[in-house]
Amino acid sequence: MAEQPVIIQKISWSDLCPWTIIFKTLPVAASVSVLAFALLGVVLMPMGWLLSESLFVTQDMRDNPNFMNVVEVNRSPYRAVFLERQTQTDSIKILGAPLSGPRMVFQQFVKPFAYMFDGNWGLGEFWYFFVGCVWTILVWSFIGIAITRICLLRLTRNEQTGLDDAFEFALDKWLTAAGAVGIPLLAVVAICVPTFIIGLFMSFDVGVVMVSLIWFVVLALAGMIGLLLLGLMFGWPLMIASVGCESQNSFDAMTRAYAYTYQKPINYLFYCLIAILFGGFCWLIVGTLTESVVDLSYWSTSWGTNVVSAERTDIIRGEIAIPIDEGLAEPADAAVGDSTEDKKDPYATLKAGQGIIGLWEAMFKTLAAAFIYGLFWCMSSAVYLLLRKDVDETEMDEISVVDEKRTYELPPLKSDENGIPQVQTPTPVSQSNESGDDDFGEKTSSGDDEPTLN
Repeated sequence: MAEQPVIIQKISWSDLCPWTIIFKTLPVAASVSVLAFALLGVVLMPMGWLLSESLFVTQDMRDNPNFMNVVEVNRSPYRAVFLERQTQTDSIKILGAPLSGPRMVFQQFVKPFAYMFDGNWGLGEFWYFFVGCVWTILVWSFIGIAITRICLLRLTRNEQTGLDDAFEFALDKWLTAAGAVGIPLLAVVAICVPTFIIGLFMSFDVGVVMVSLIWFVVLALAGMIGLLLLGLMFGWPLMIASVGCESQNSFDAMTRAYAYTYQKPINYLFYCLIAILFGGFCWLIVGTLTESVVDLSYWSTSWGTNVVSAERTDIIRGEIAIPIDEGLAEPADAAVGDSTEDKKDPYATLKAGQGIIGLWEAMFKTLAAAFIYGLFWCMSSAVYLLLRKDVDETEMDEISVVDEKRTYELPPLKSDENGIPQVQTPTPVSQSNESGDDDFGEKTSSGDDEPTLN
């Protein structure tokens, strides 16, 4: 008997290549809710760094150009992503264009912690980075929970989540997420206590000899610190996504992230590579479009602006300094015979216009930066689902759902005096509690009284 040919009419790419779920994060990242939370995050993050700068950065520290370059980047919500886009030389390139979107955001989160553990800084620099890092954890624990919750519900249940629901969920879980990131850091601090004591003995020559006999203990403790920091560096996005997906406590989220990182490192690396390529291509388009719009705004207006002077647009843009000897505008209120101290700045109006234009540009670039931050958290959610399936063999569509009120139950029926069933109108809980009724307006019985049936 001849075998019948089998014709494949449809291929389920989600089953054949589950990592294609990463591509589904783009429309989620471009949604209004994700952009709103990401915009809030990129605006709040520099505020903590500015506060830390005002508290700990002294004038002597400002004389260090390397340190001030870092401080300058931390002041702006968008400068880091656009600066890294232009200066990164070790990023993946396609046709000469760097694809460094998610990787750039990842480094923006990790770099301050790397600076904090750098022994070349002084005490003031350490406290500057310490306060900034704590603020970063707090801000992005809240924002990350909200974004991952929105993305996870869309990817697993295809549900739209409003800003209010995501905000309420993040408000309830953000300390759990922050605790998951903080537990490994506290463990590192605890391990550093005995090494600190050992270091005190090494301040004496005899103590160096004594410590050298147990140096293997120091190496073991340093190895534990290295494993904790390595798992934290790659696992902290999974911790945030784990809380958003499973609604678990801090310790469970932390252990789950470490397990996924160390048990499936090859899978994790592959998913990260897909995310870097896809997210980098998205940021290449968005970043290039943003900078092109800014350039075109100056180019289109330069036809009229440069009628007076060929360098007028460059001066307004700040690429050329304002001339000192000859002005572009007459002094506004300069009287003849006034002293130099009494004269107003003849370029005050021009500088005010430059500042307002710069503010509009900053708002536009901040919105573009919010997109890549939101895309980073959305892709972290997708990578978490993939690793959870690889390690725990959990289906992709499983997610913790918050308990909902009884909003979809049918109202109760009660027969009237003629035996005809009637729909009962639910009574508000507050009114029923005052009158002794139950949730549906019926009198509650006490003792052994039996309800009377018609």
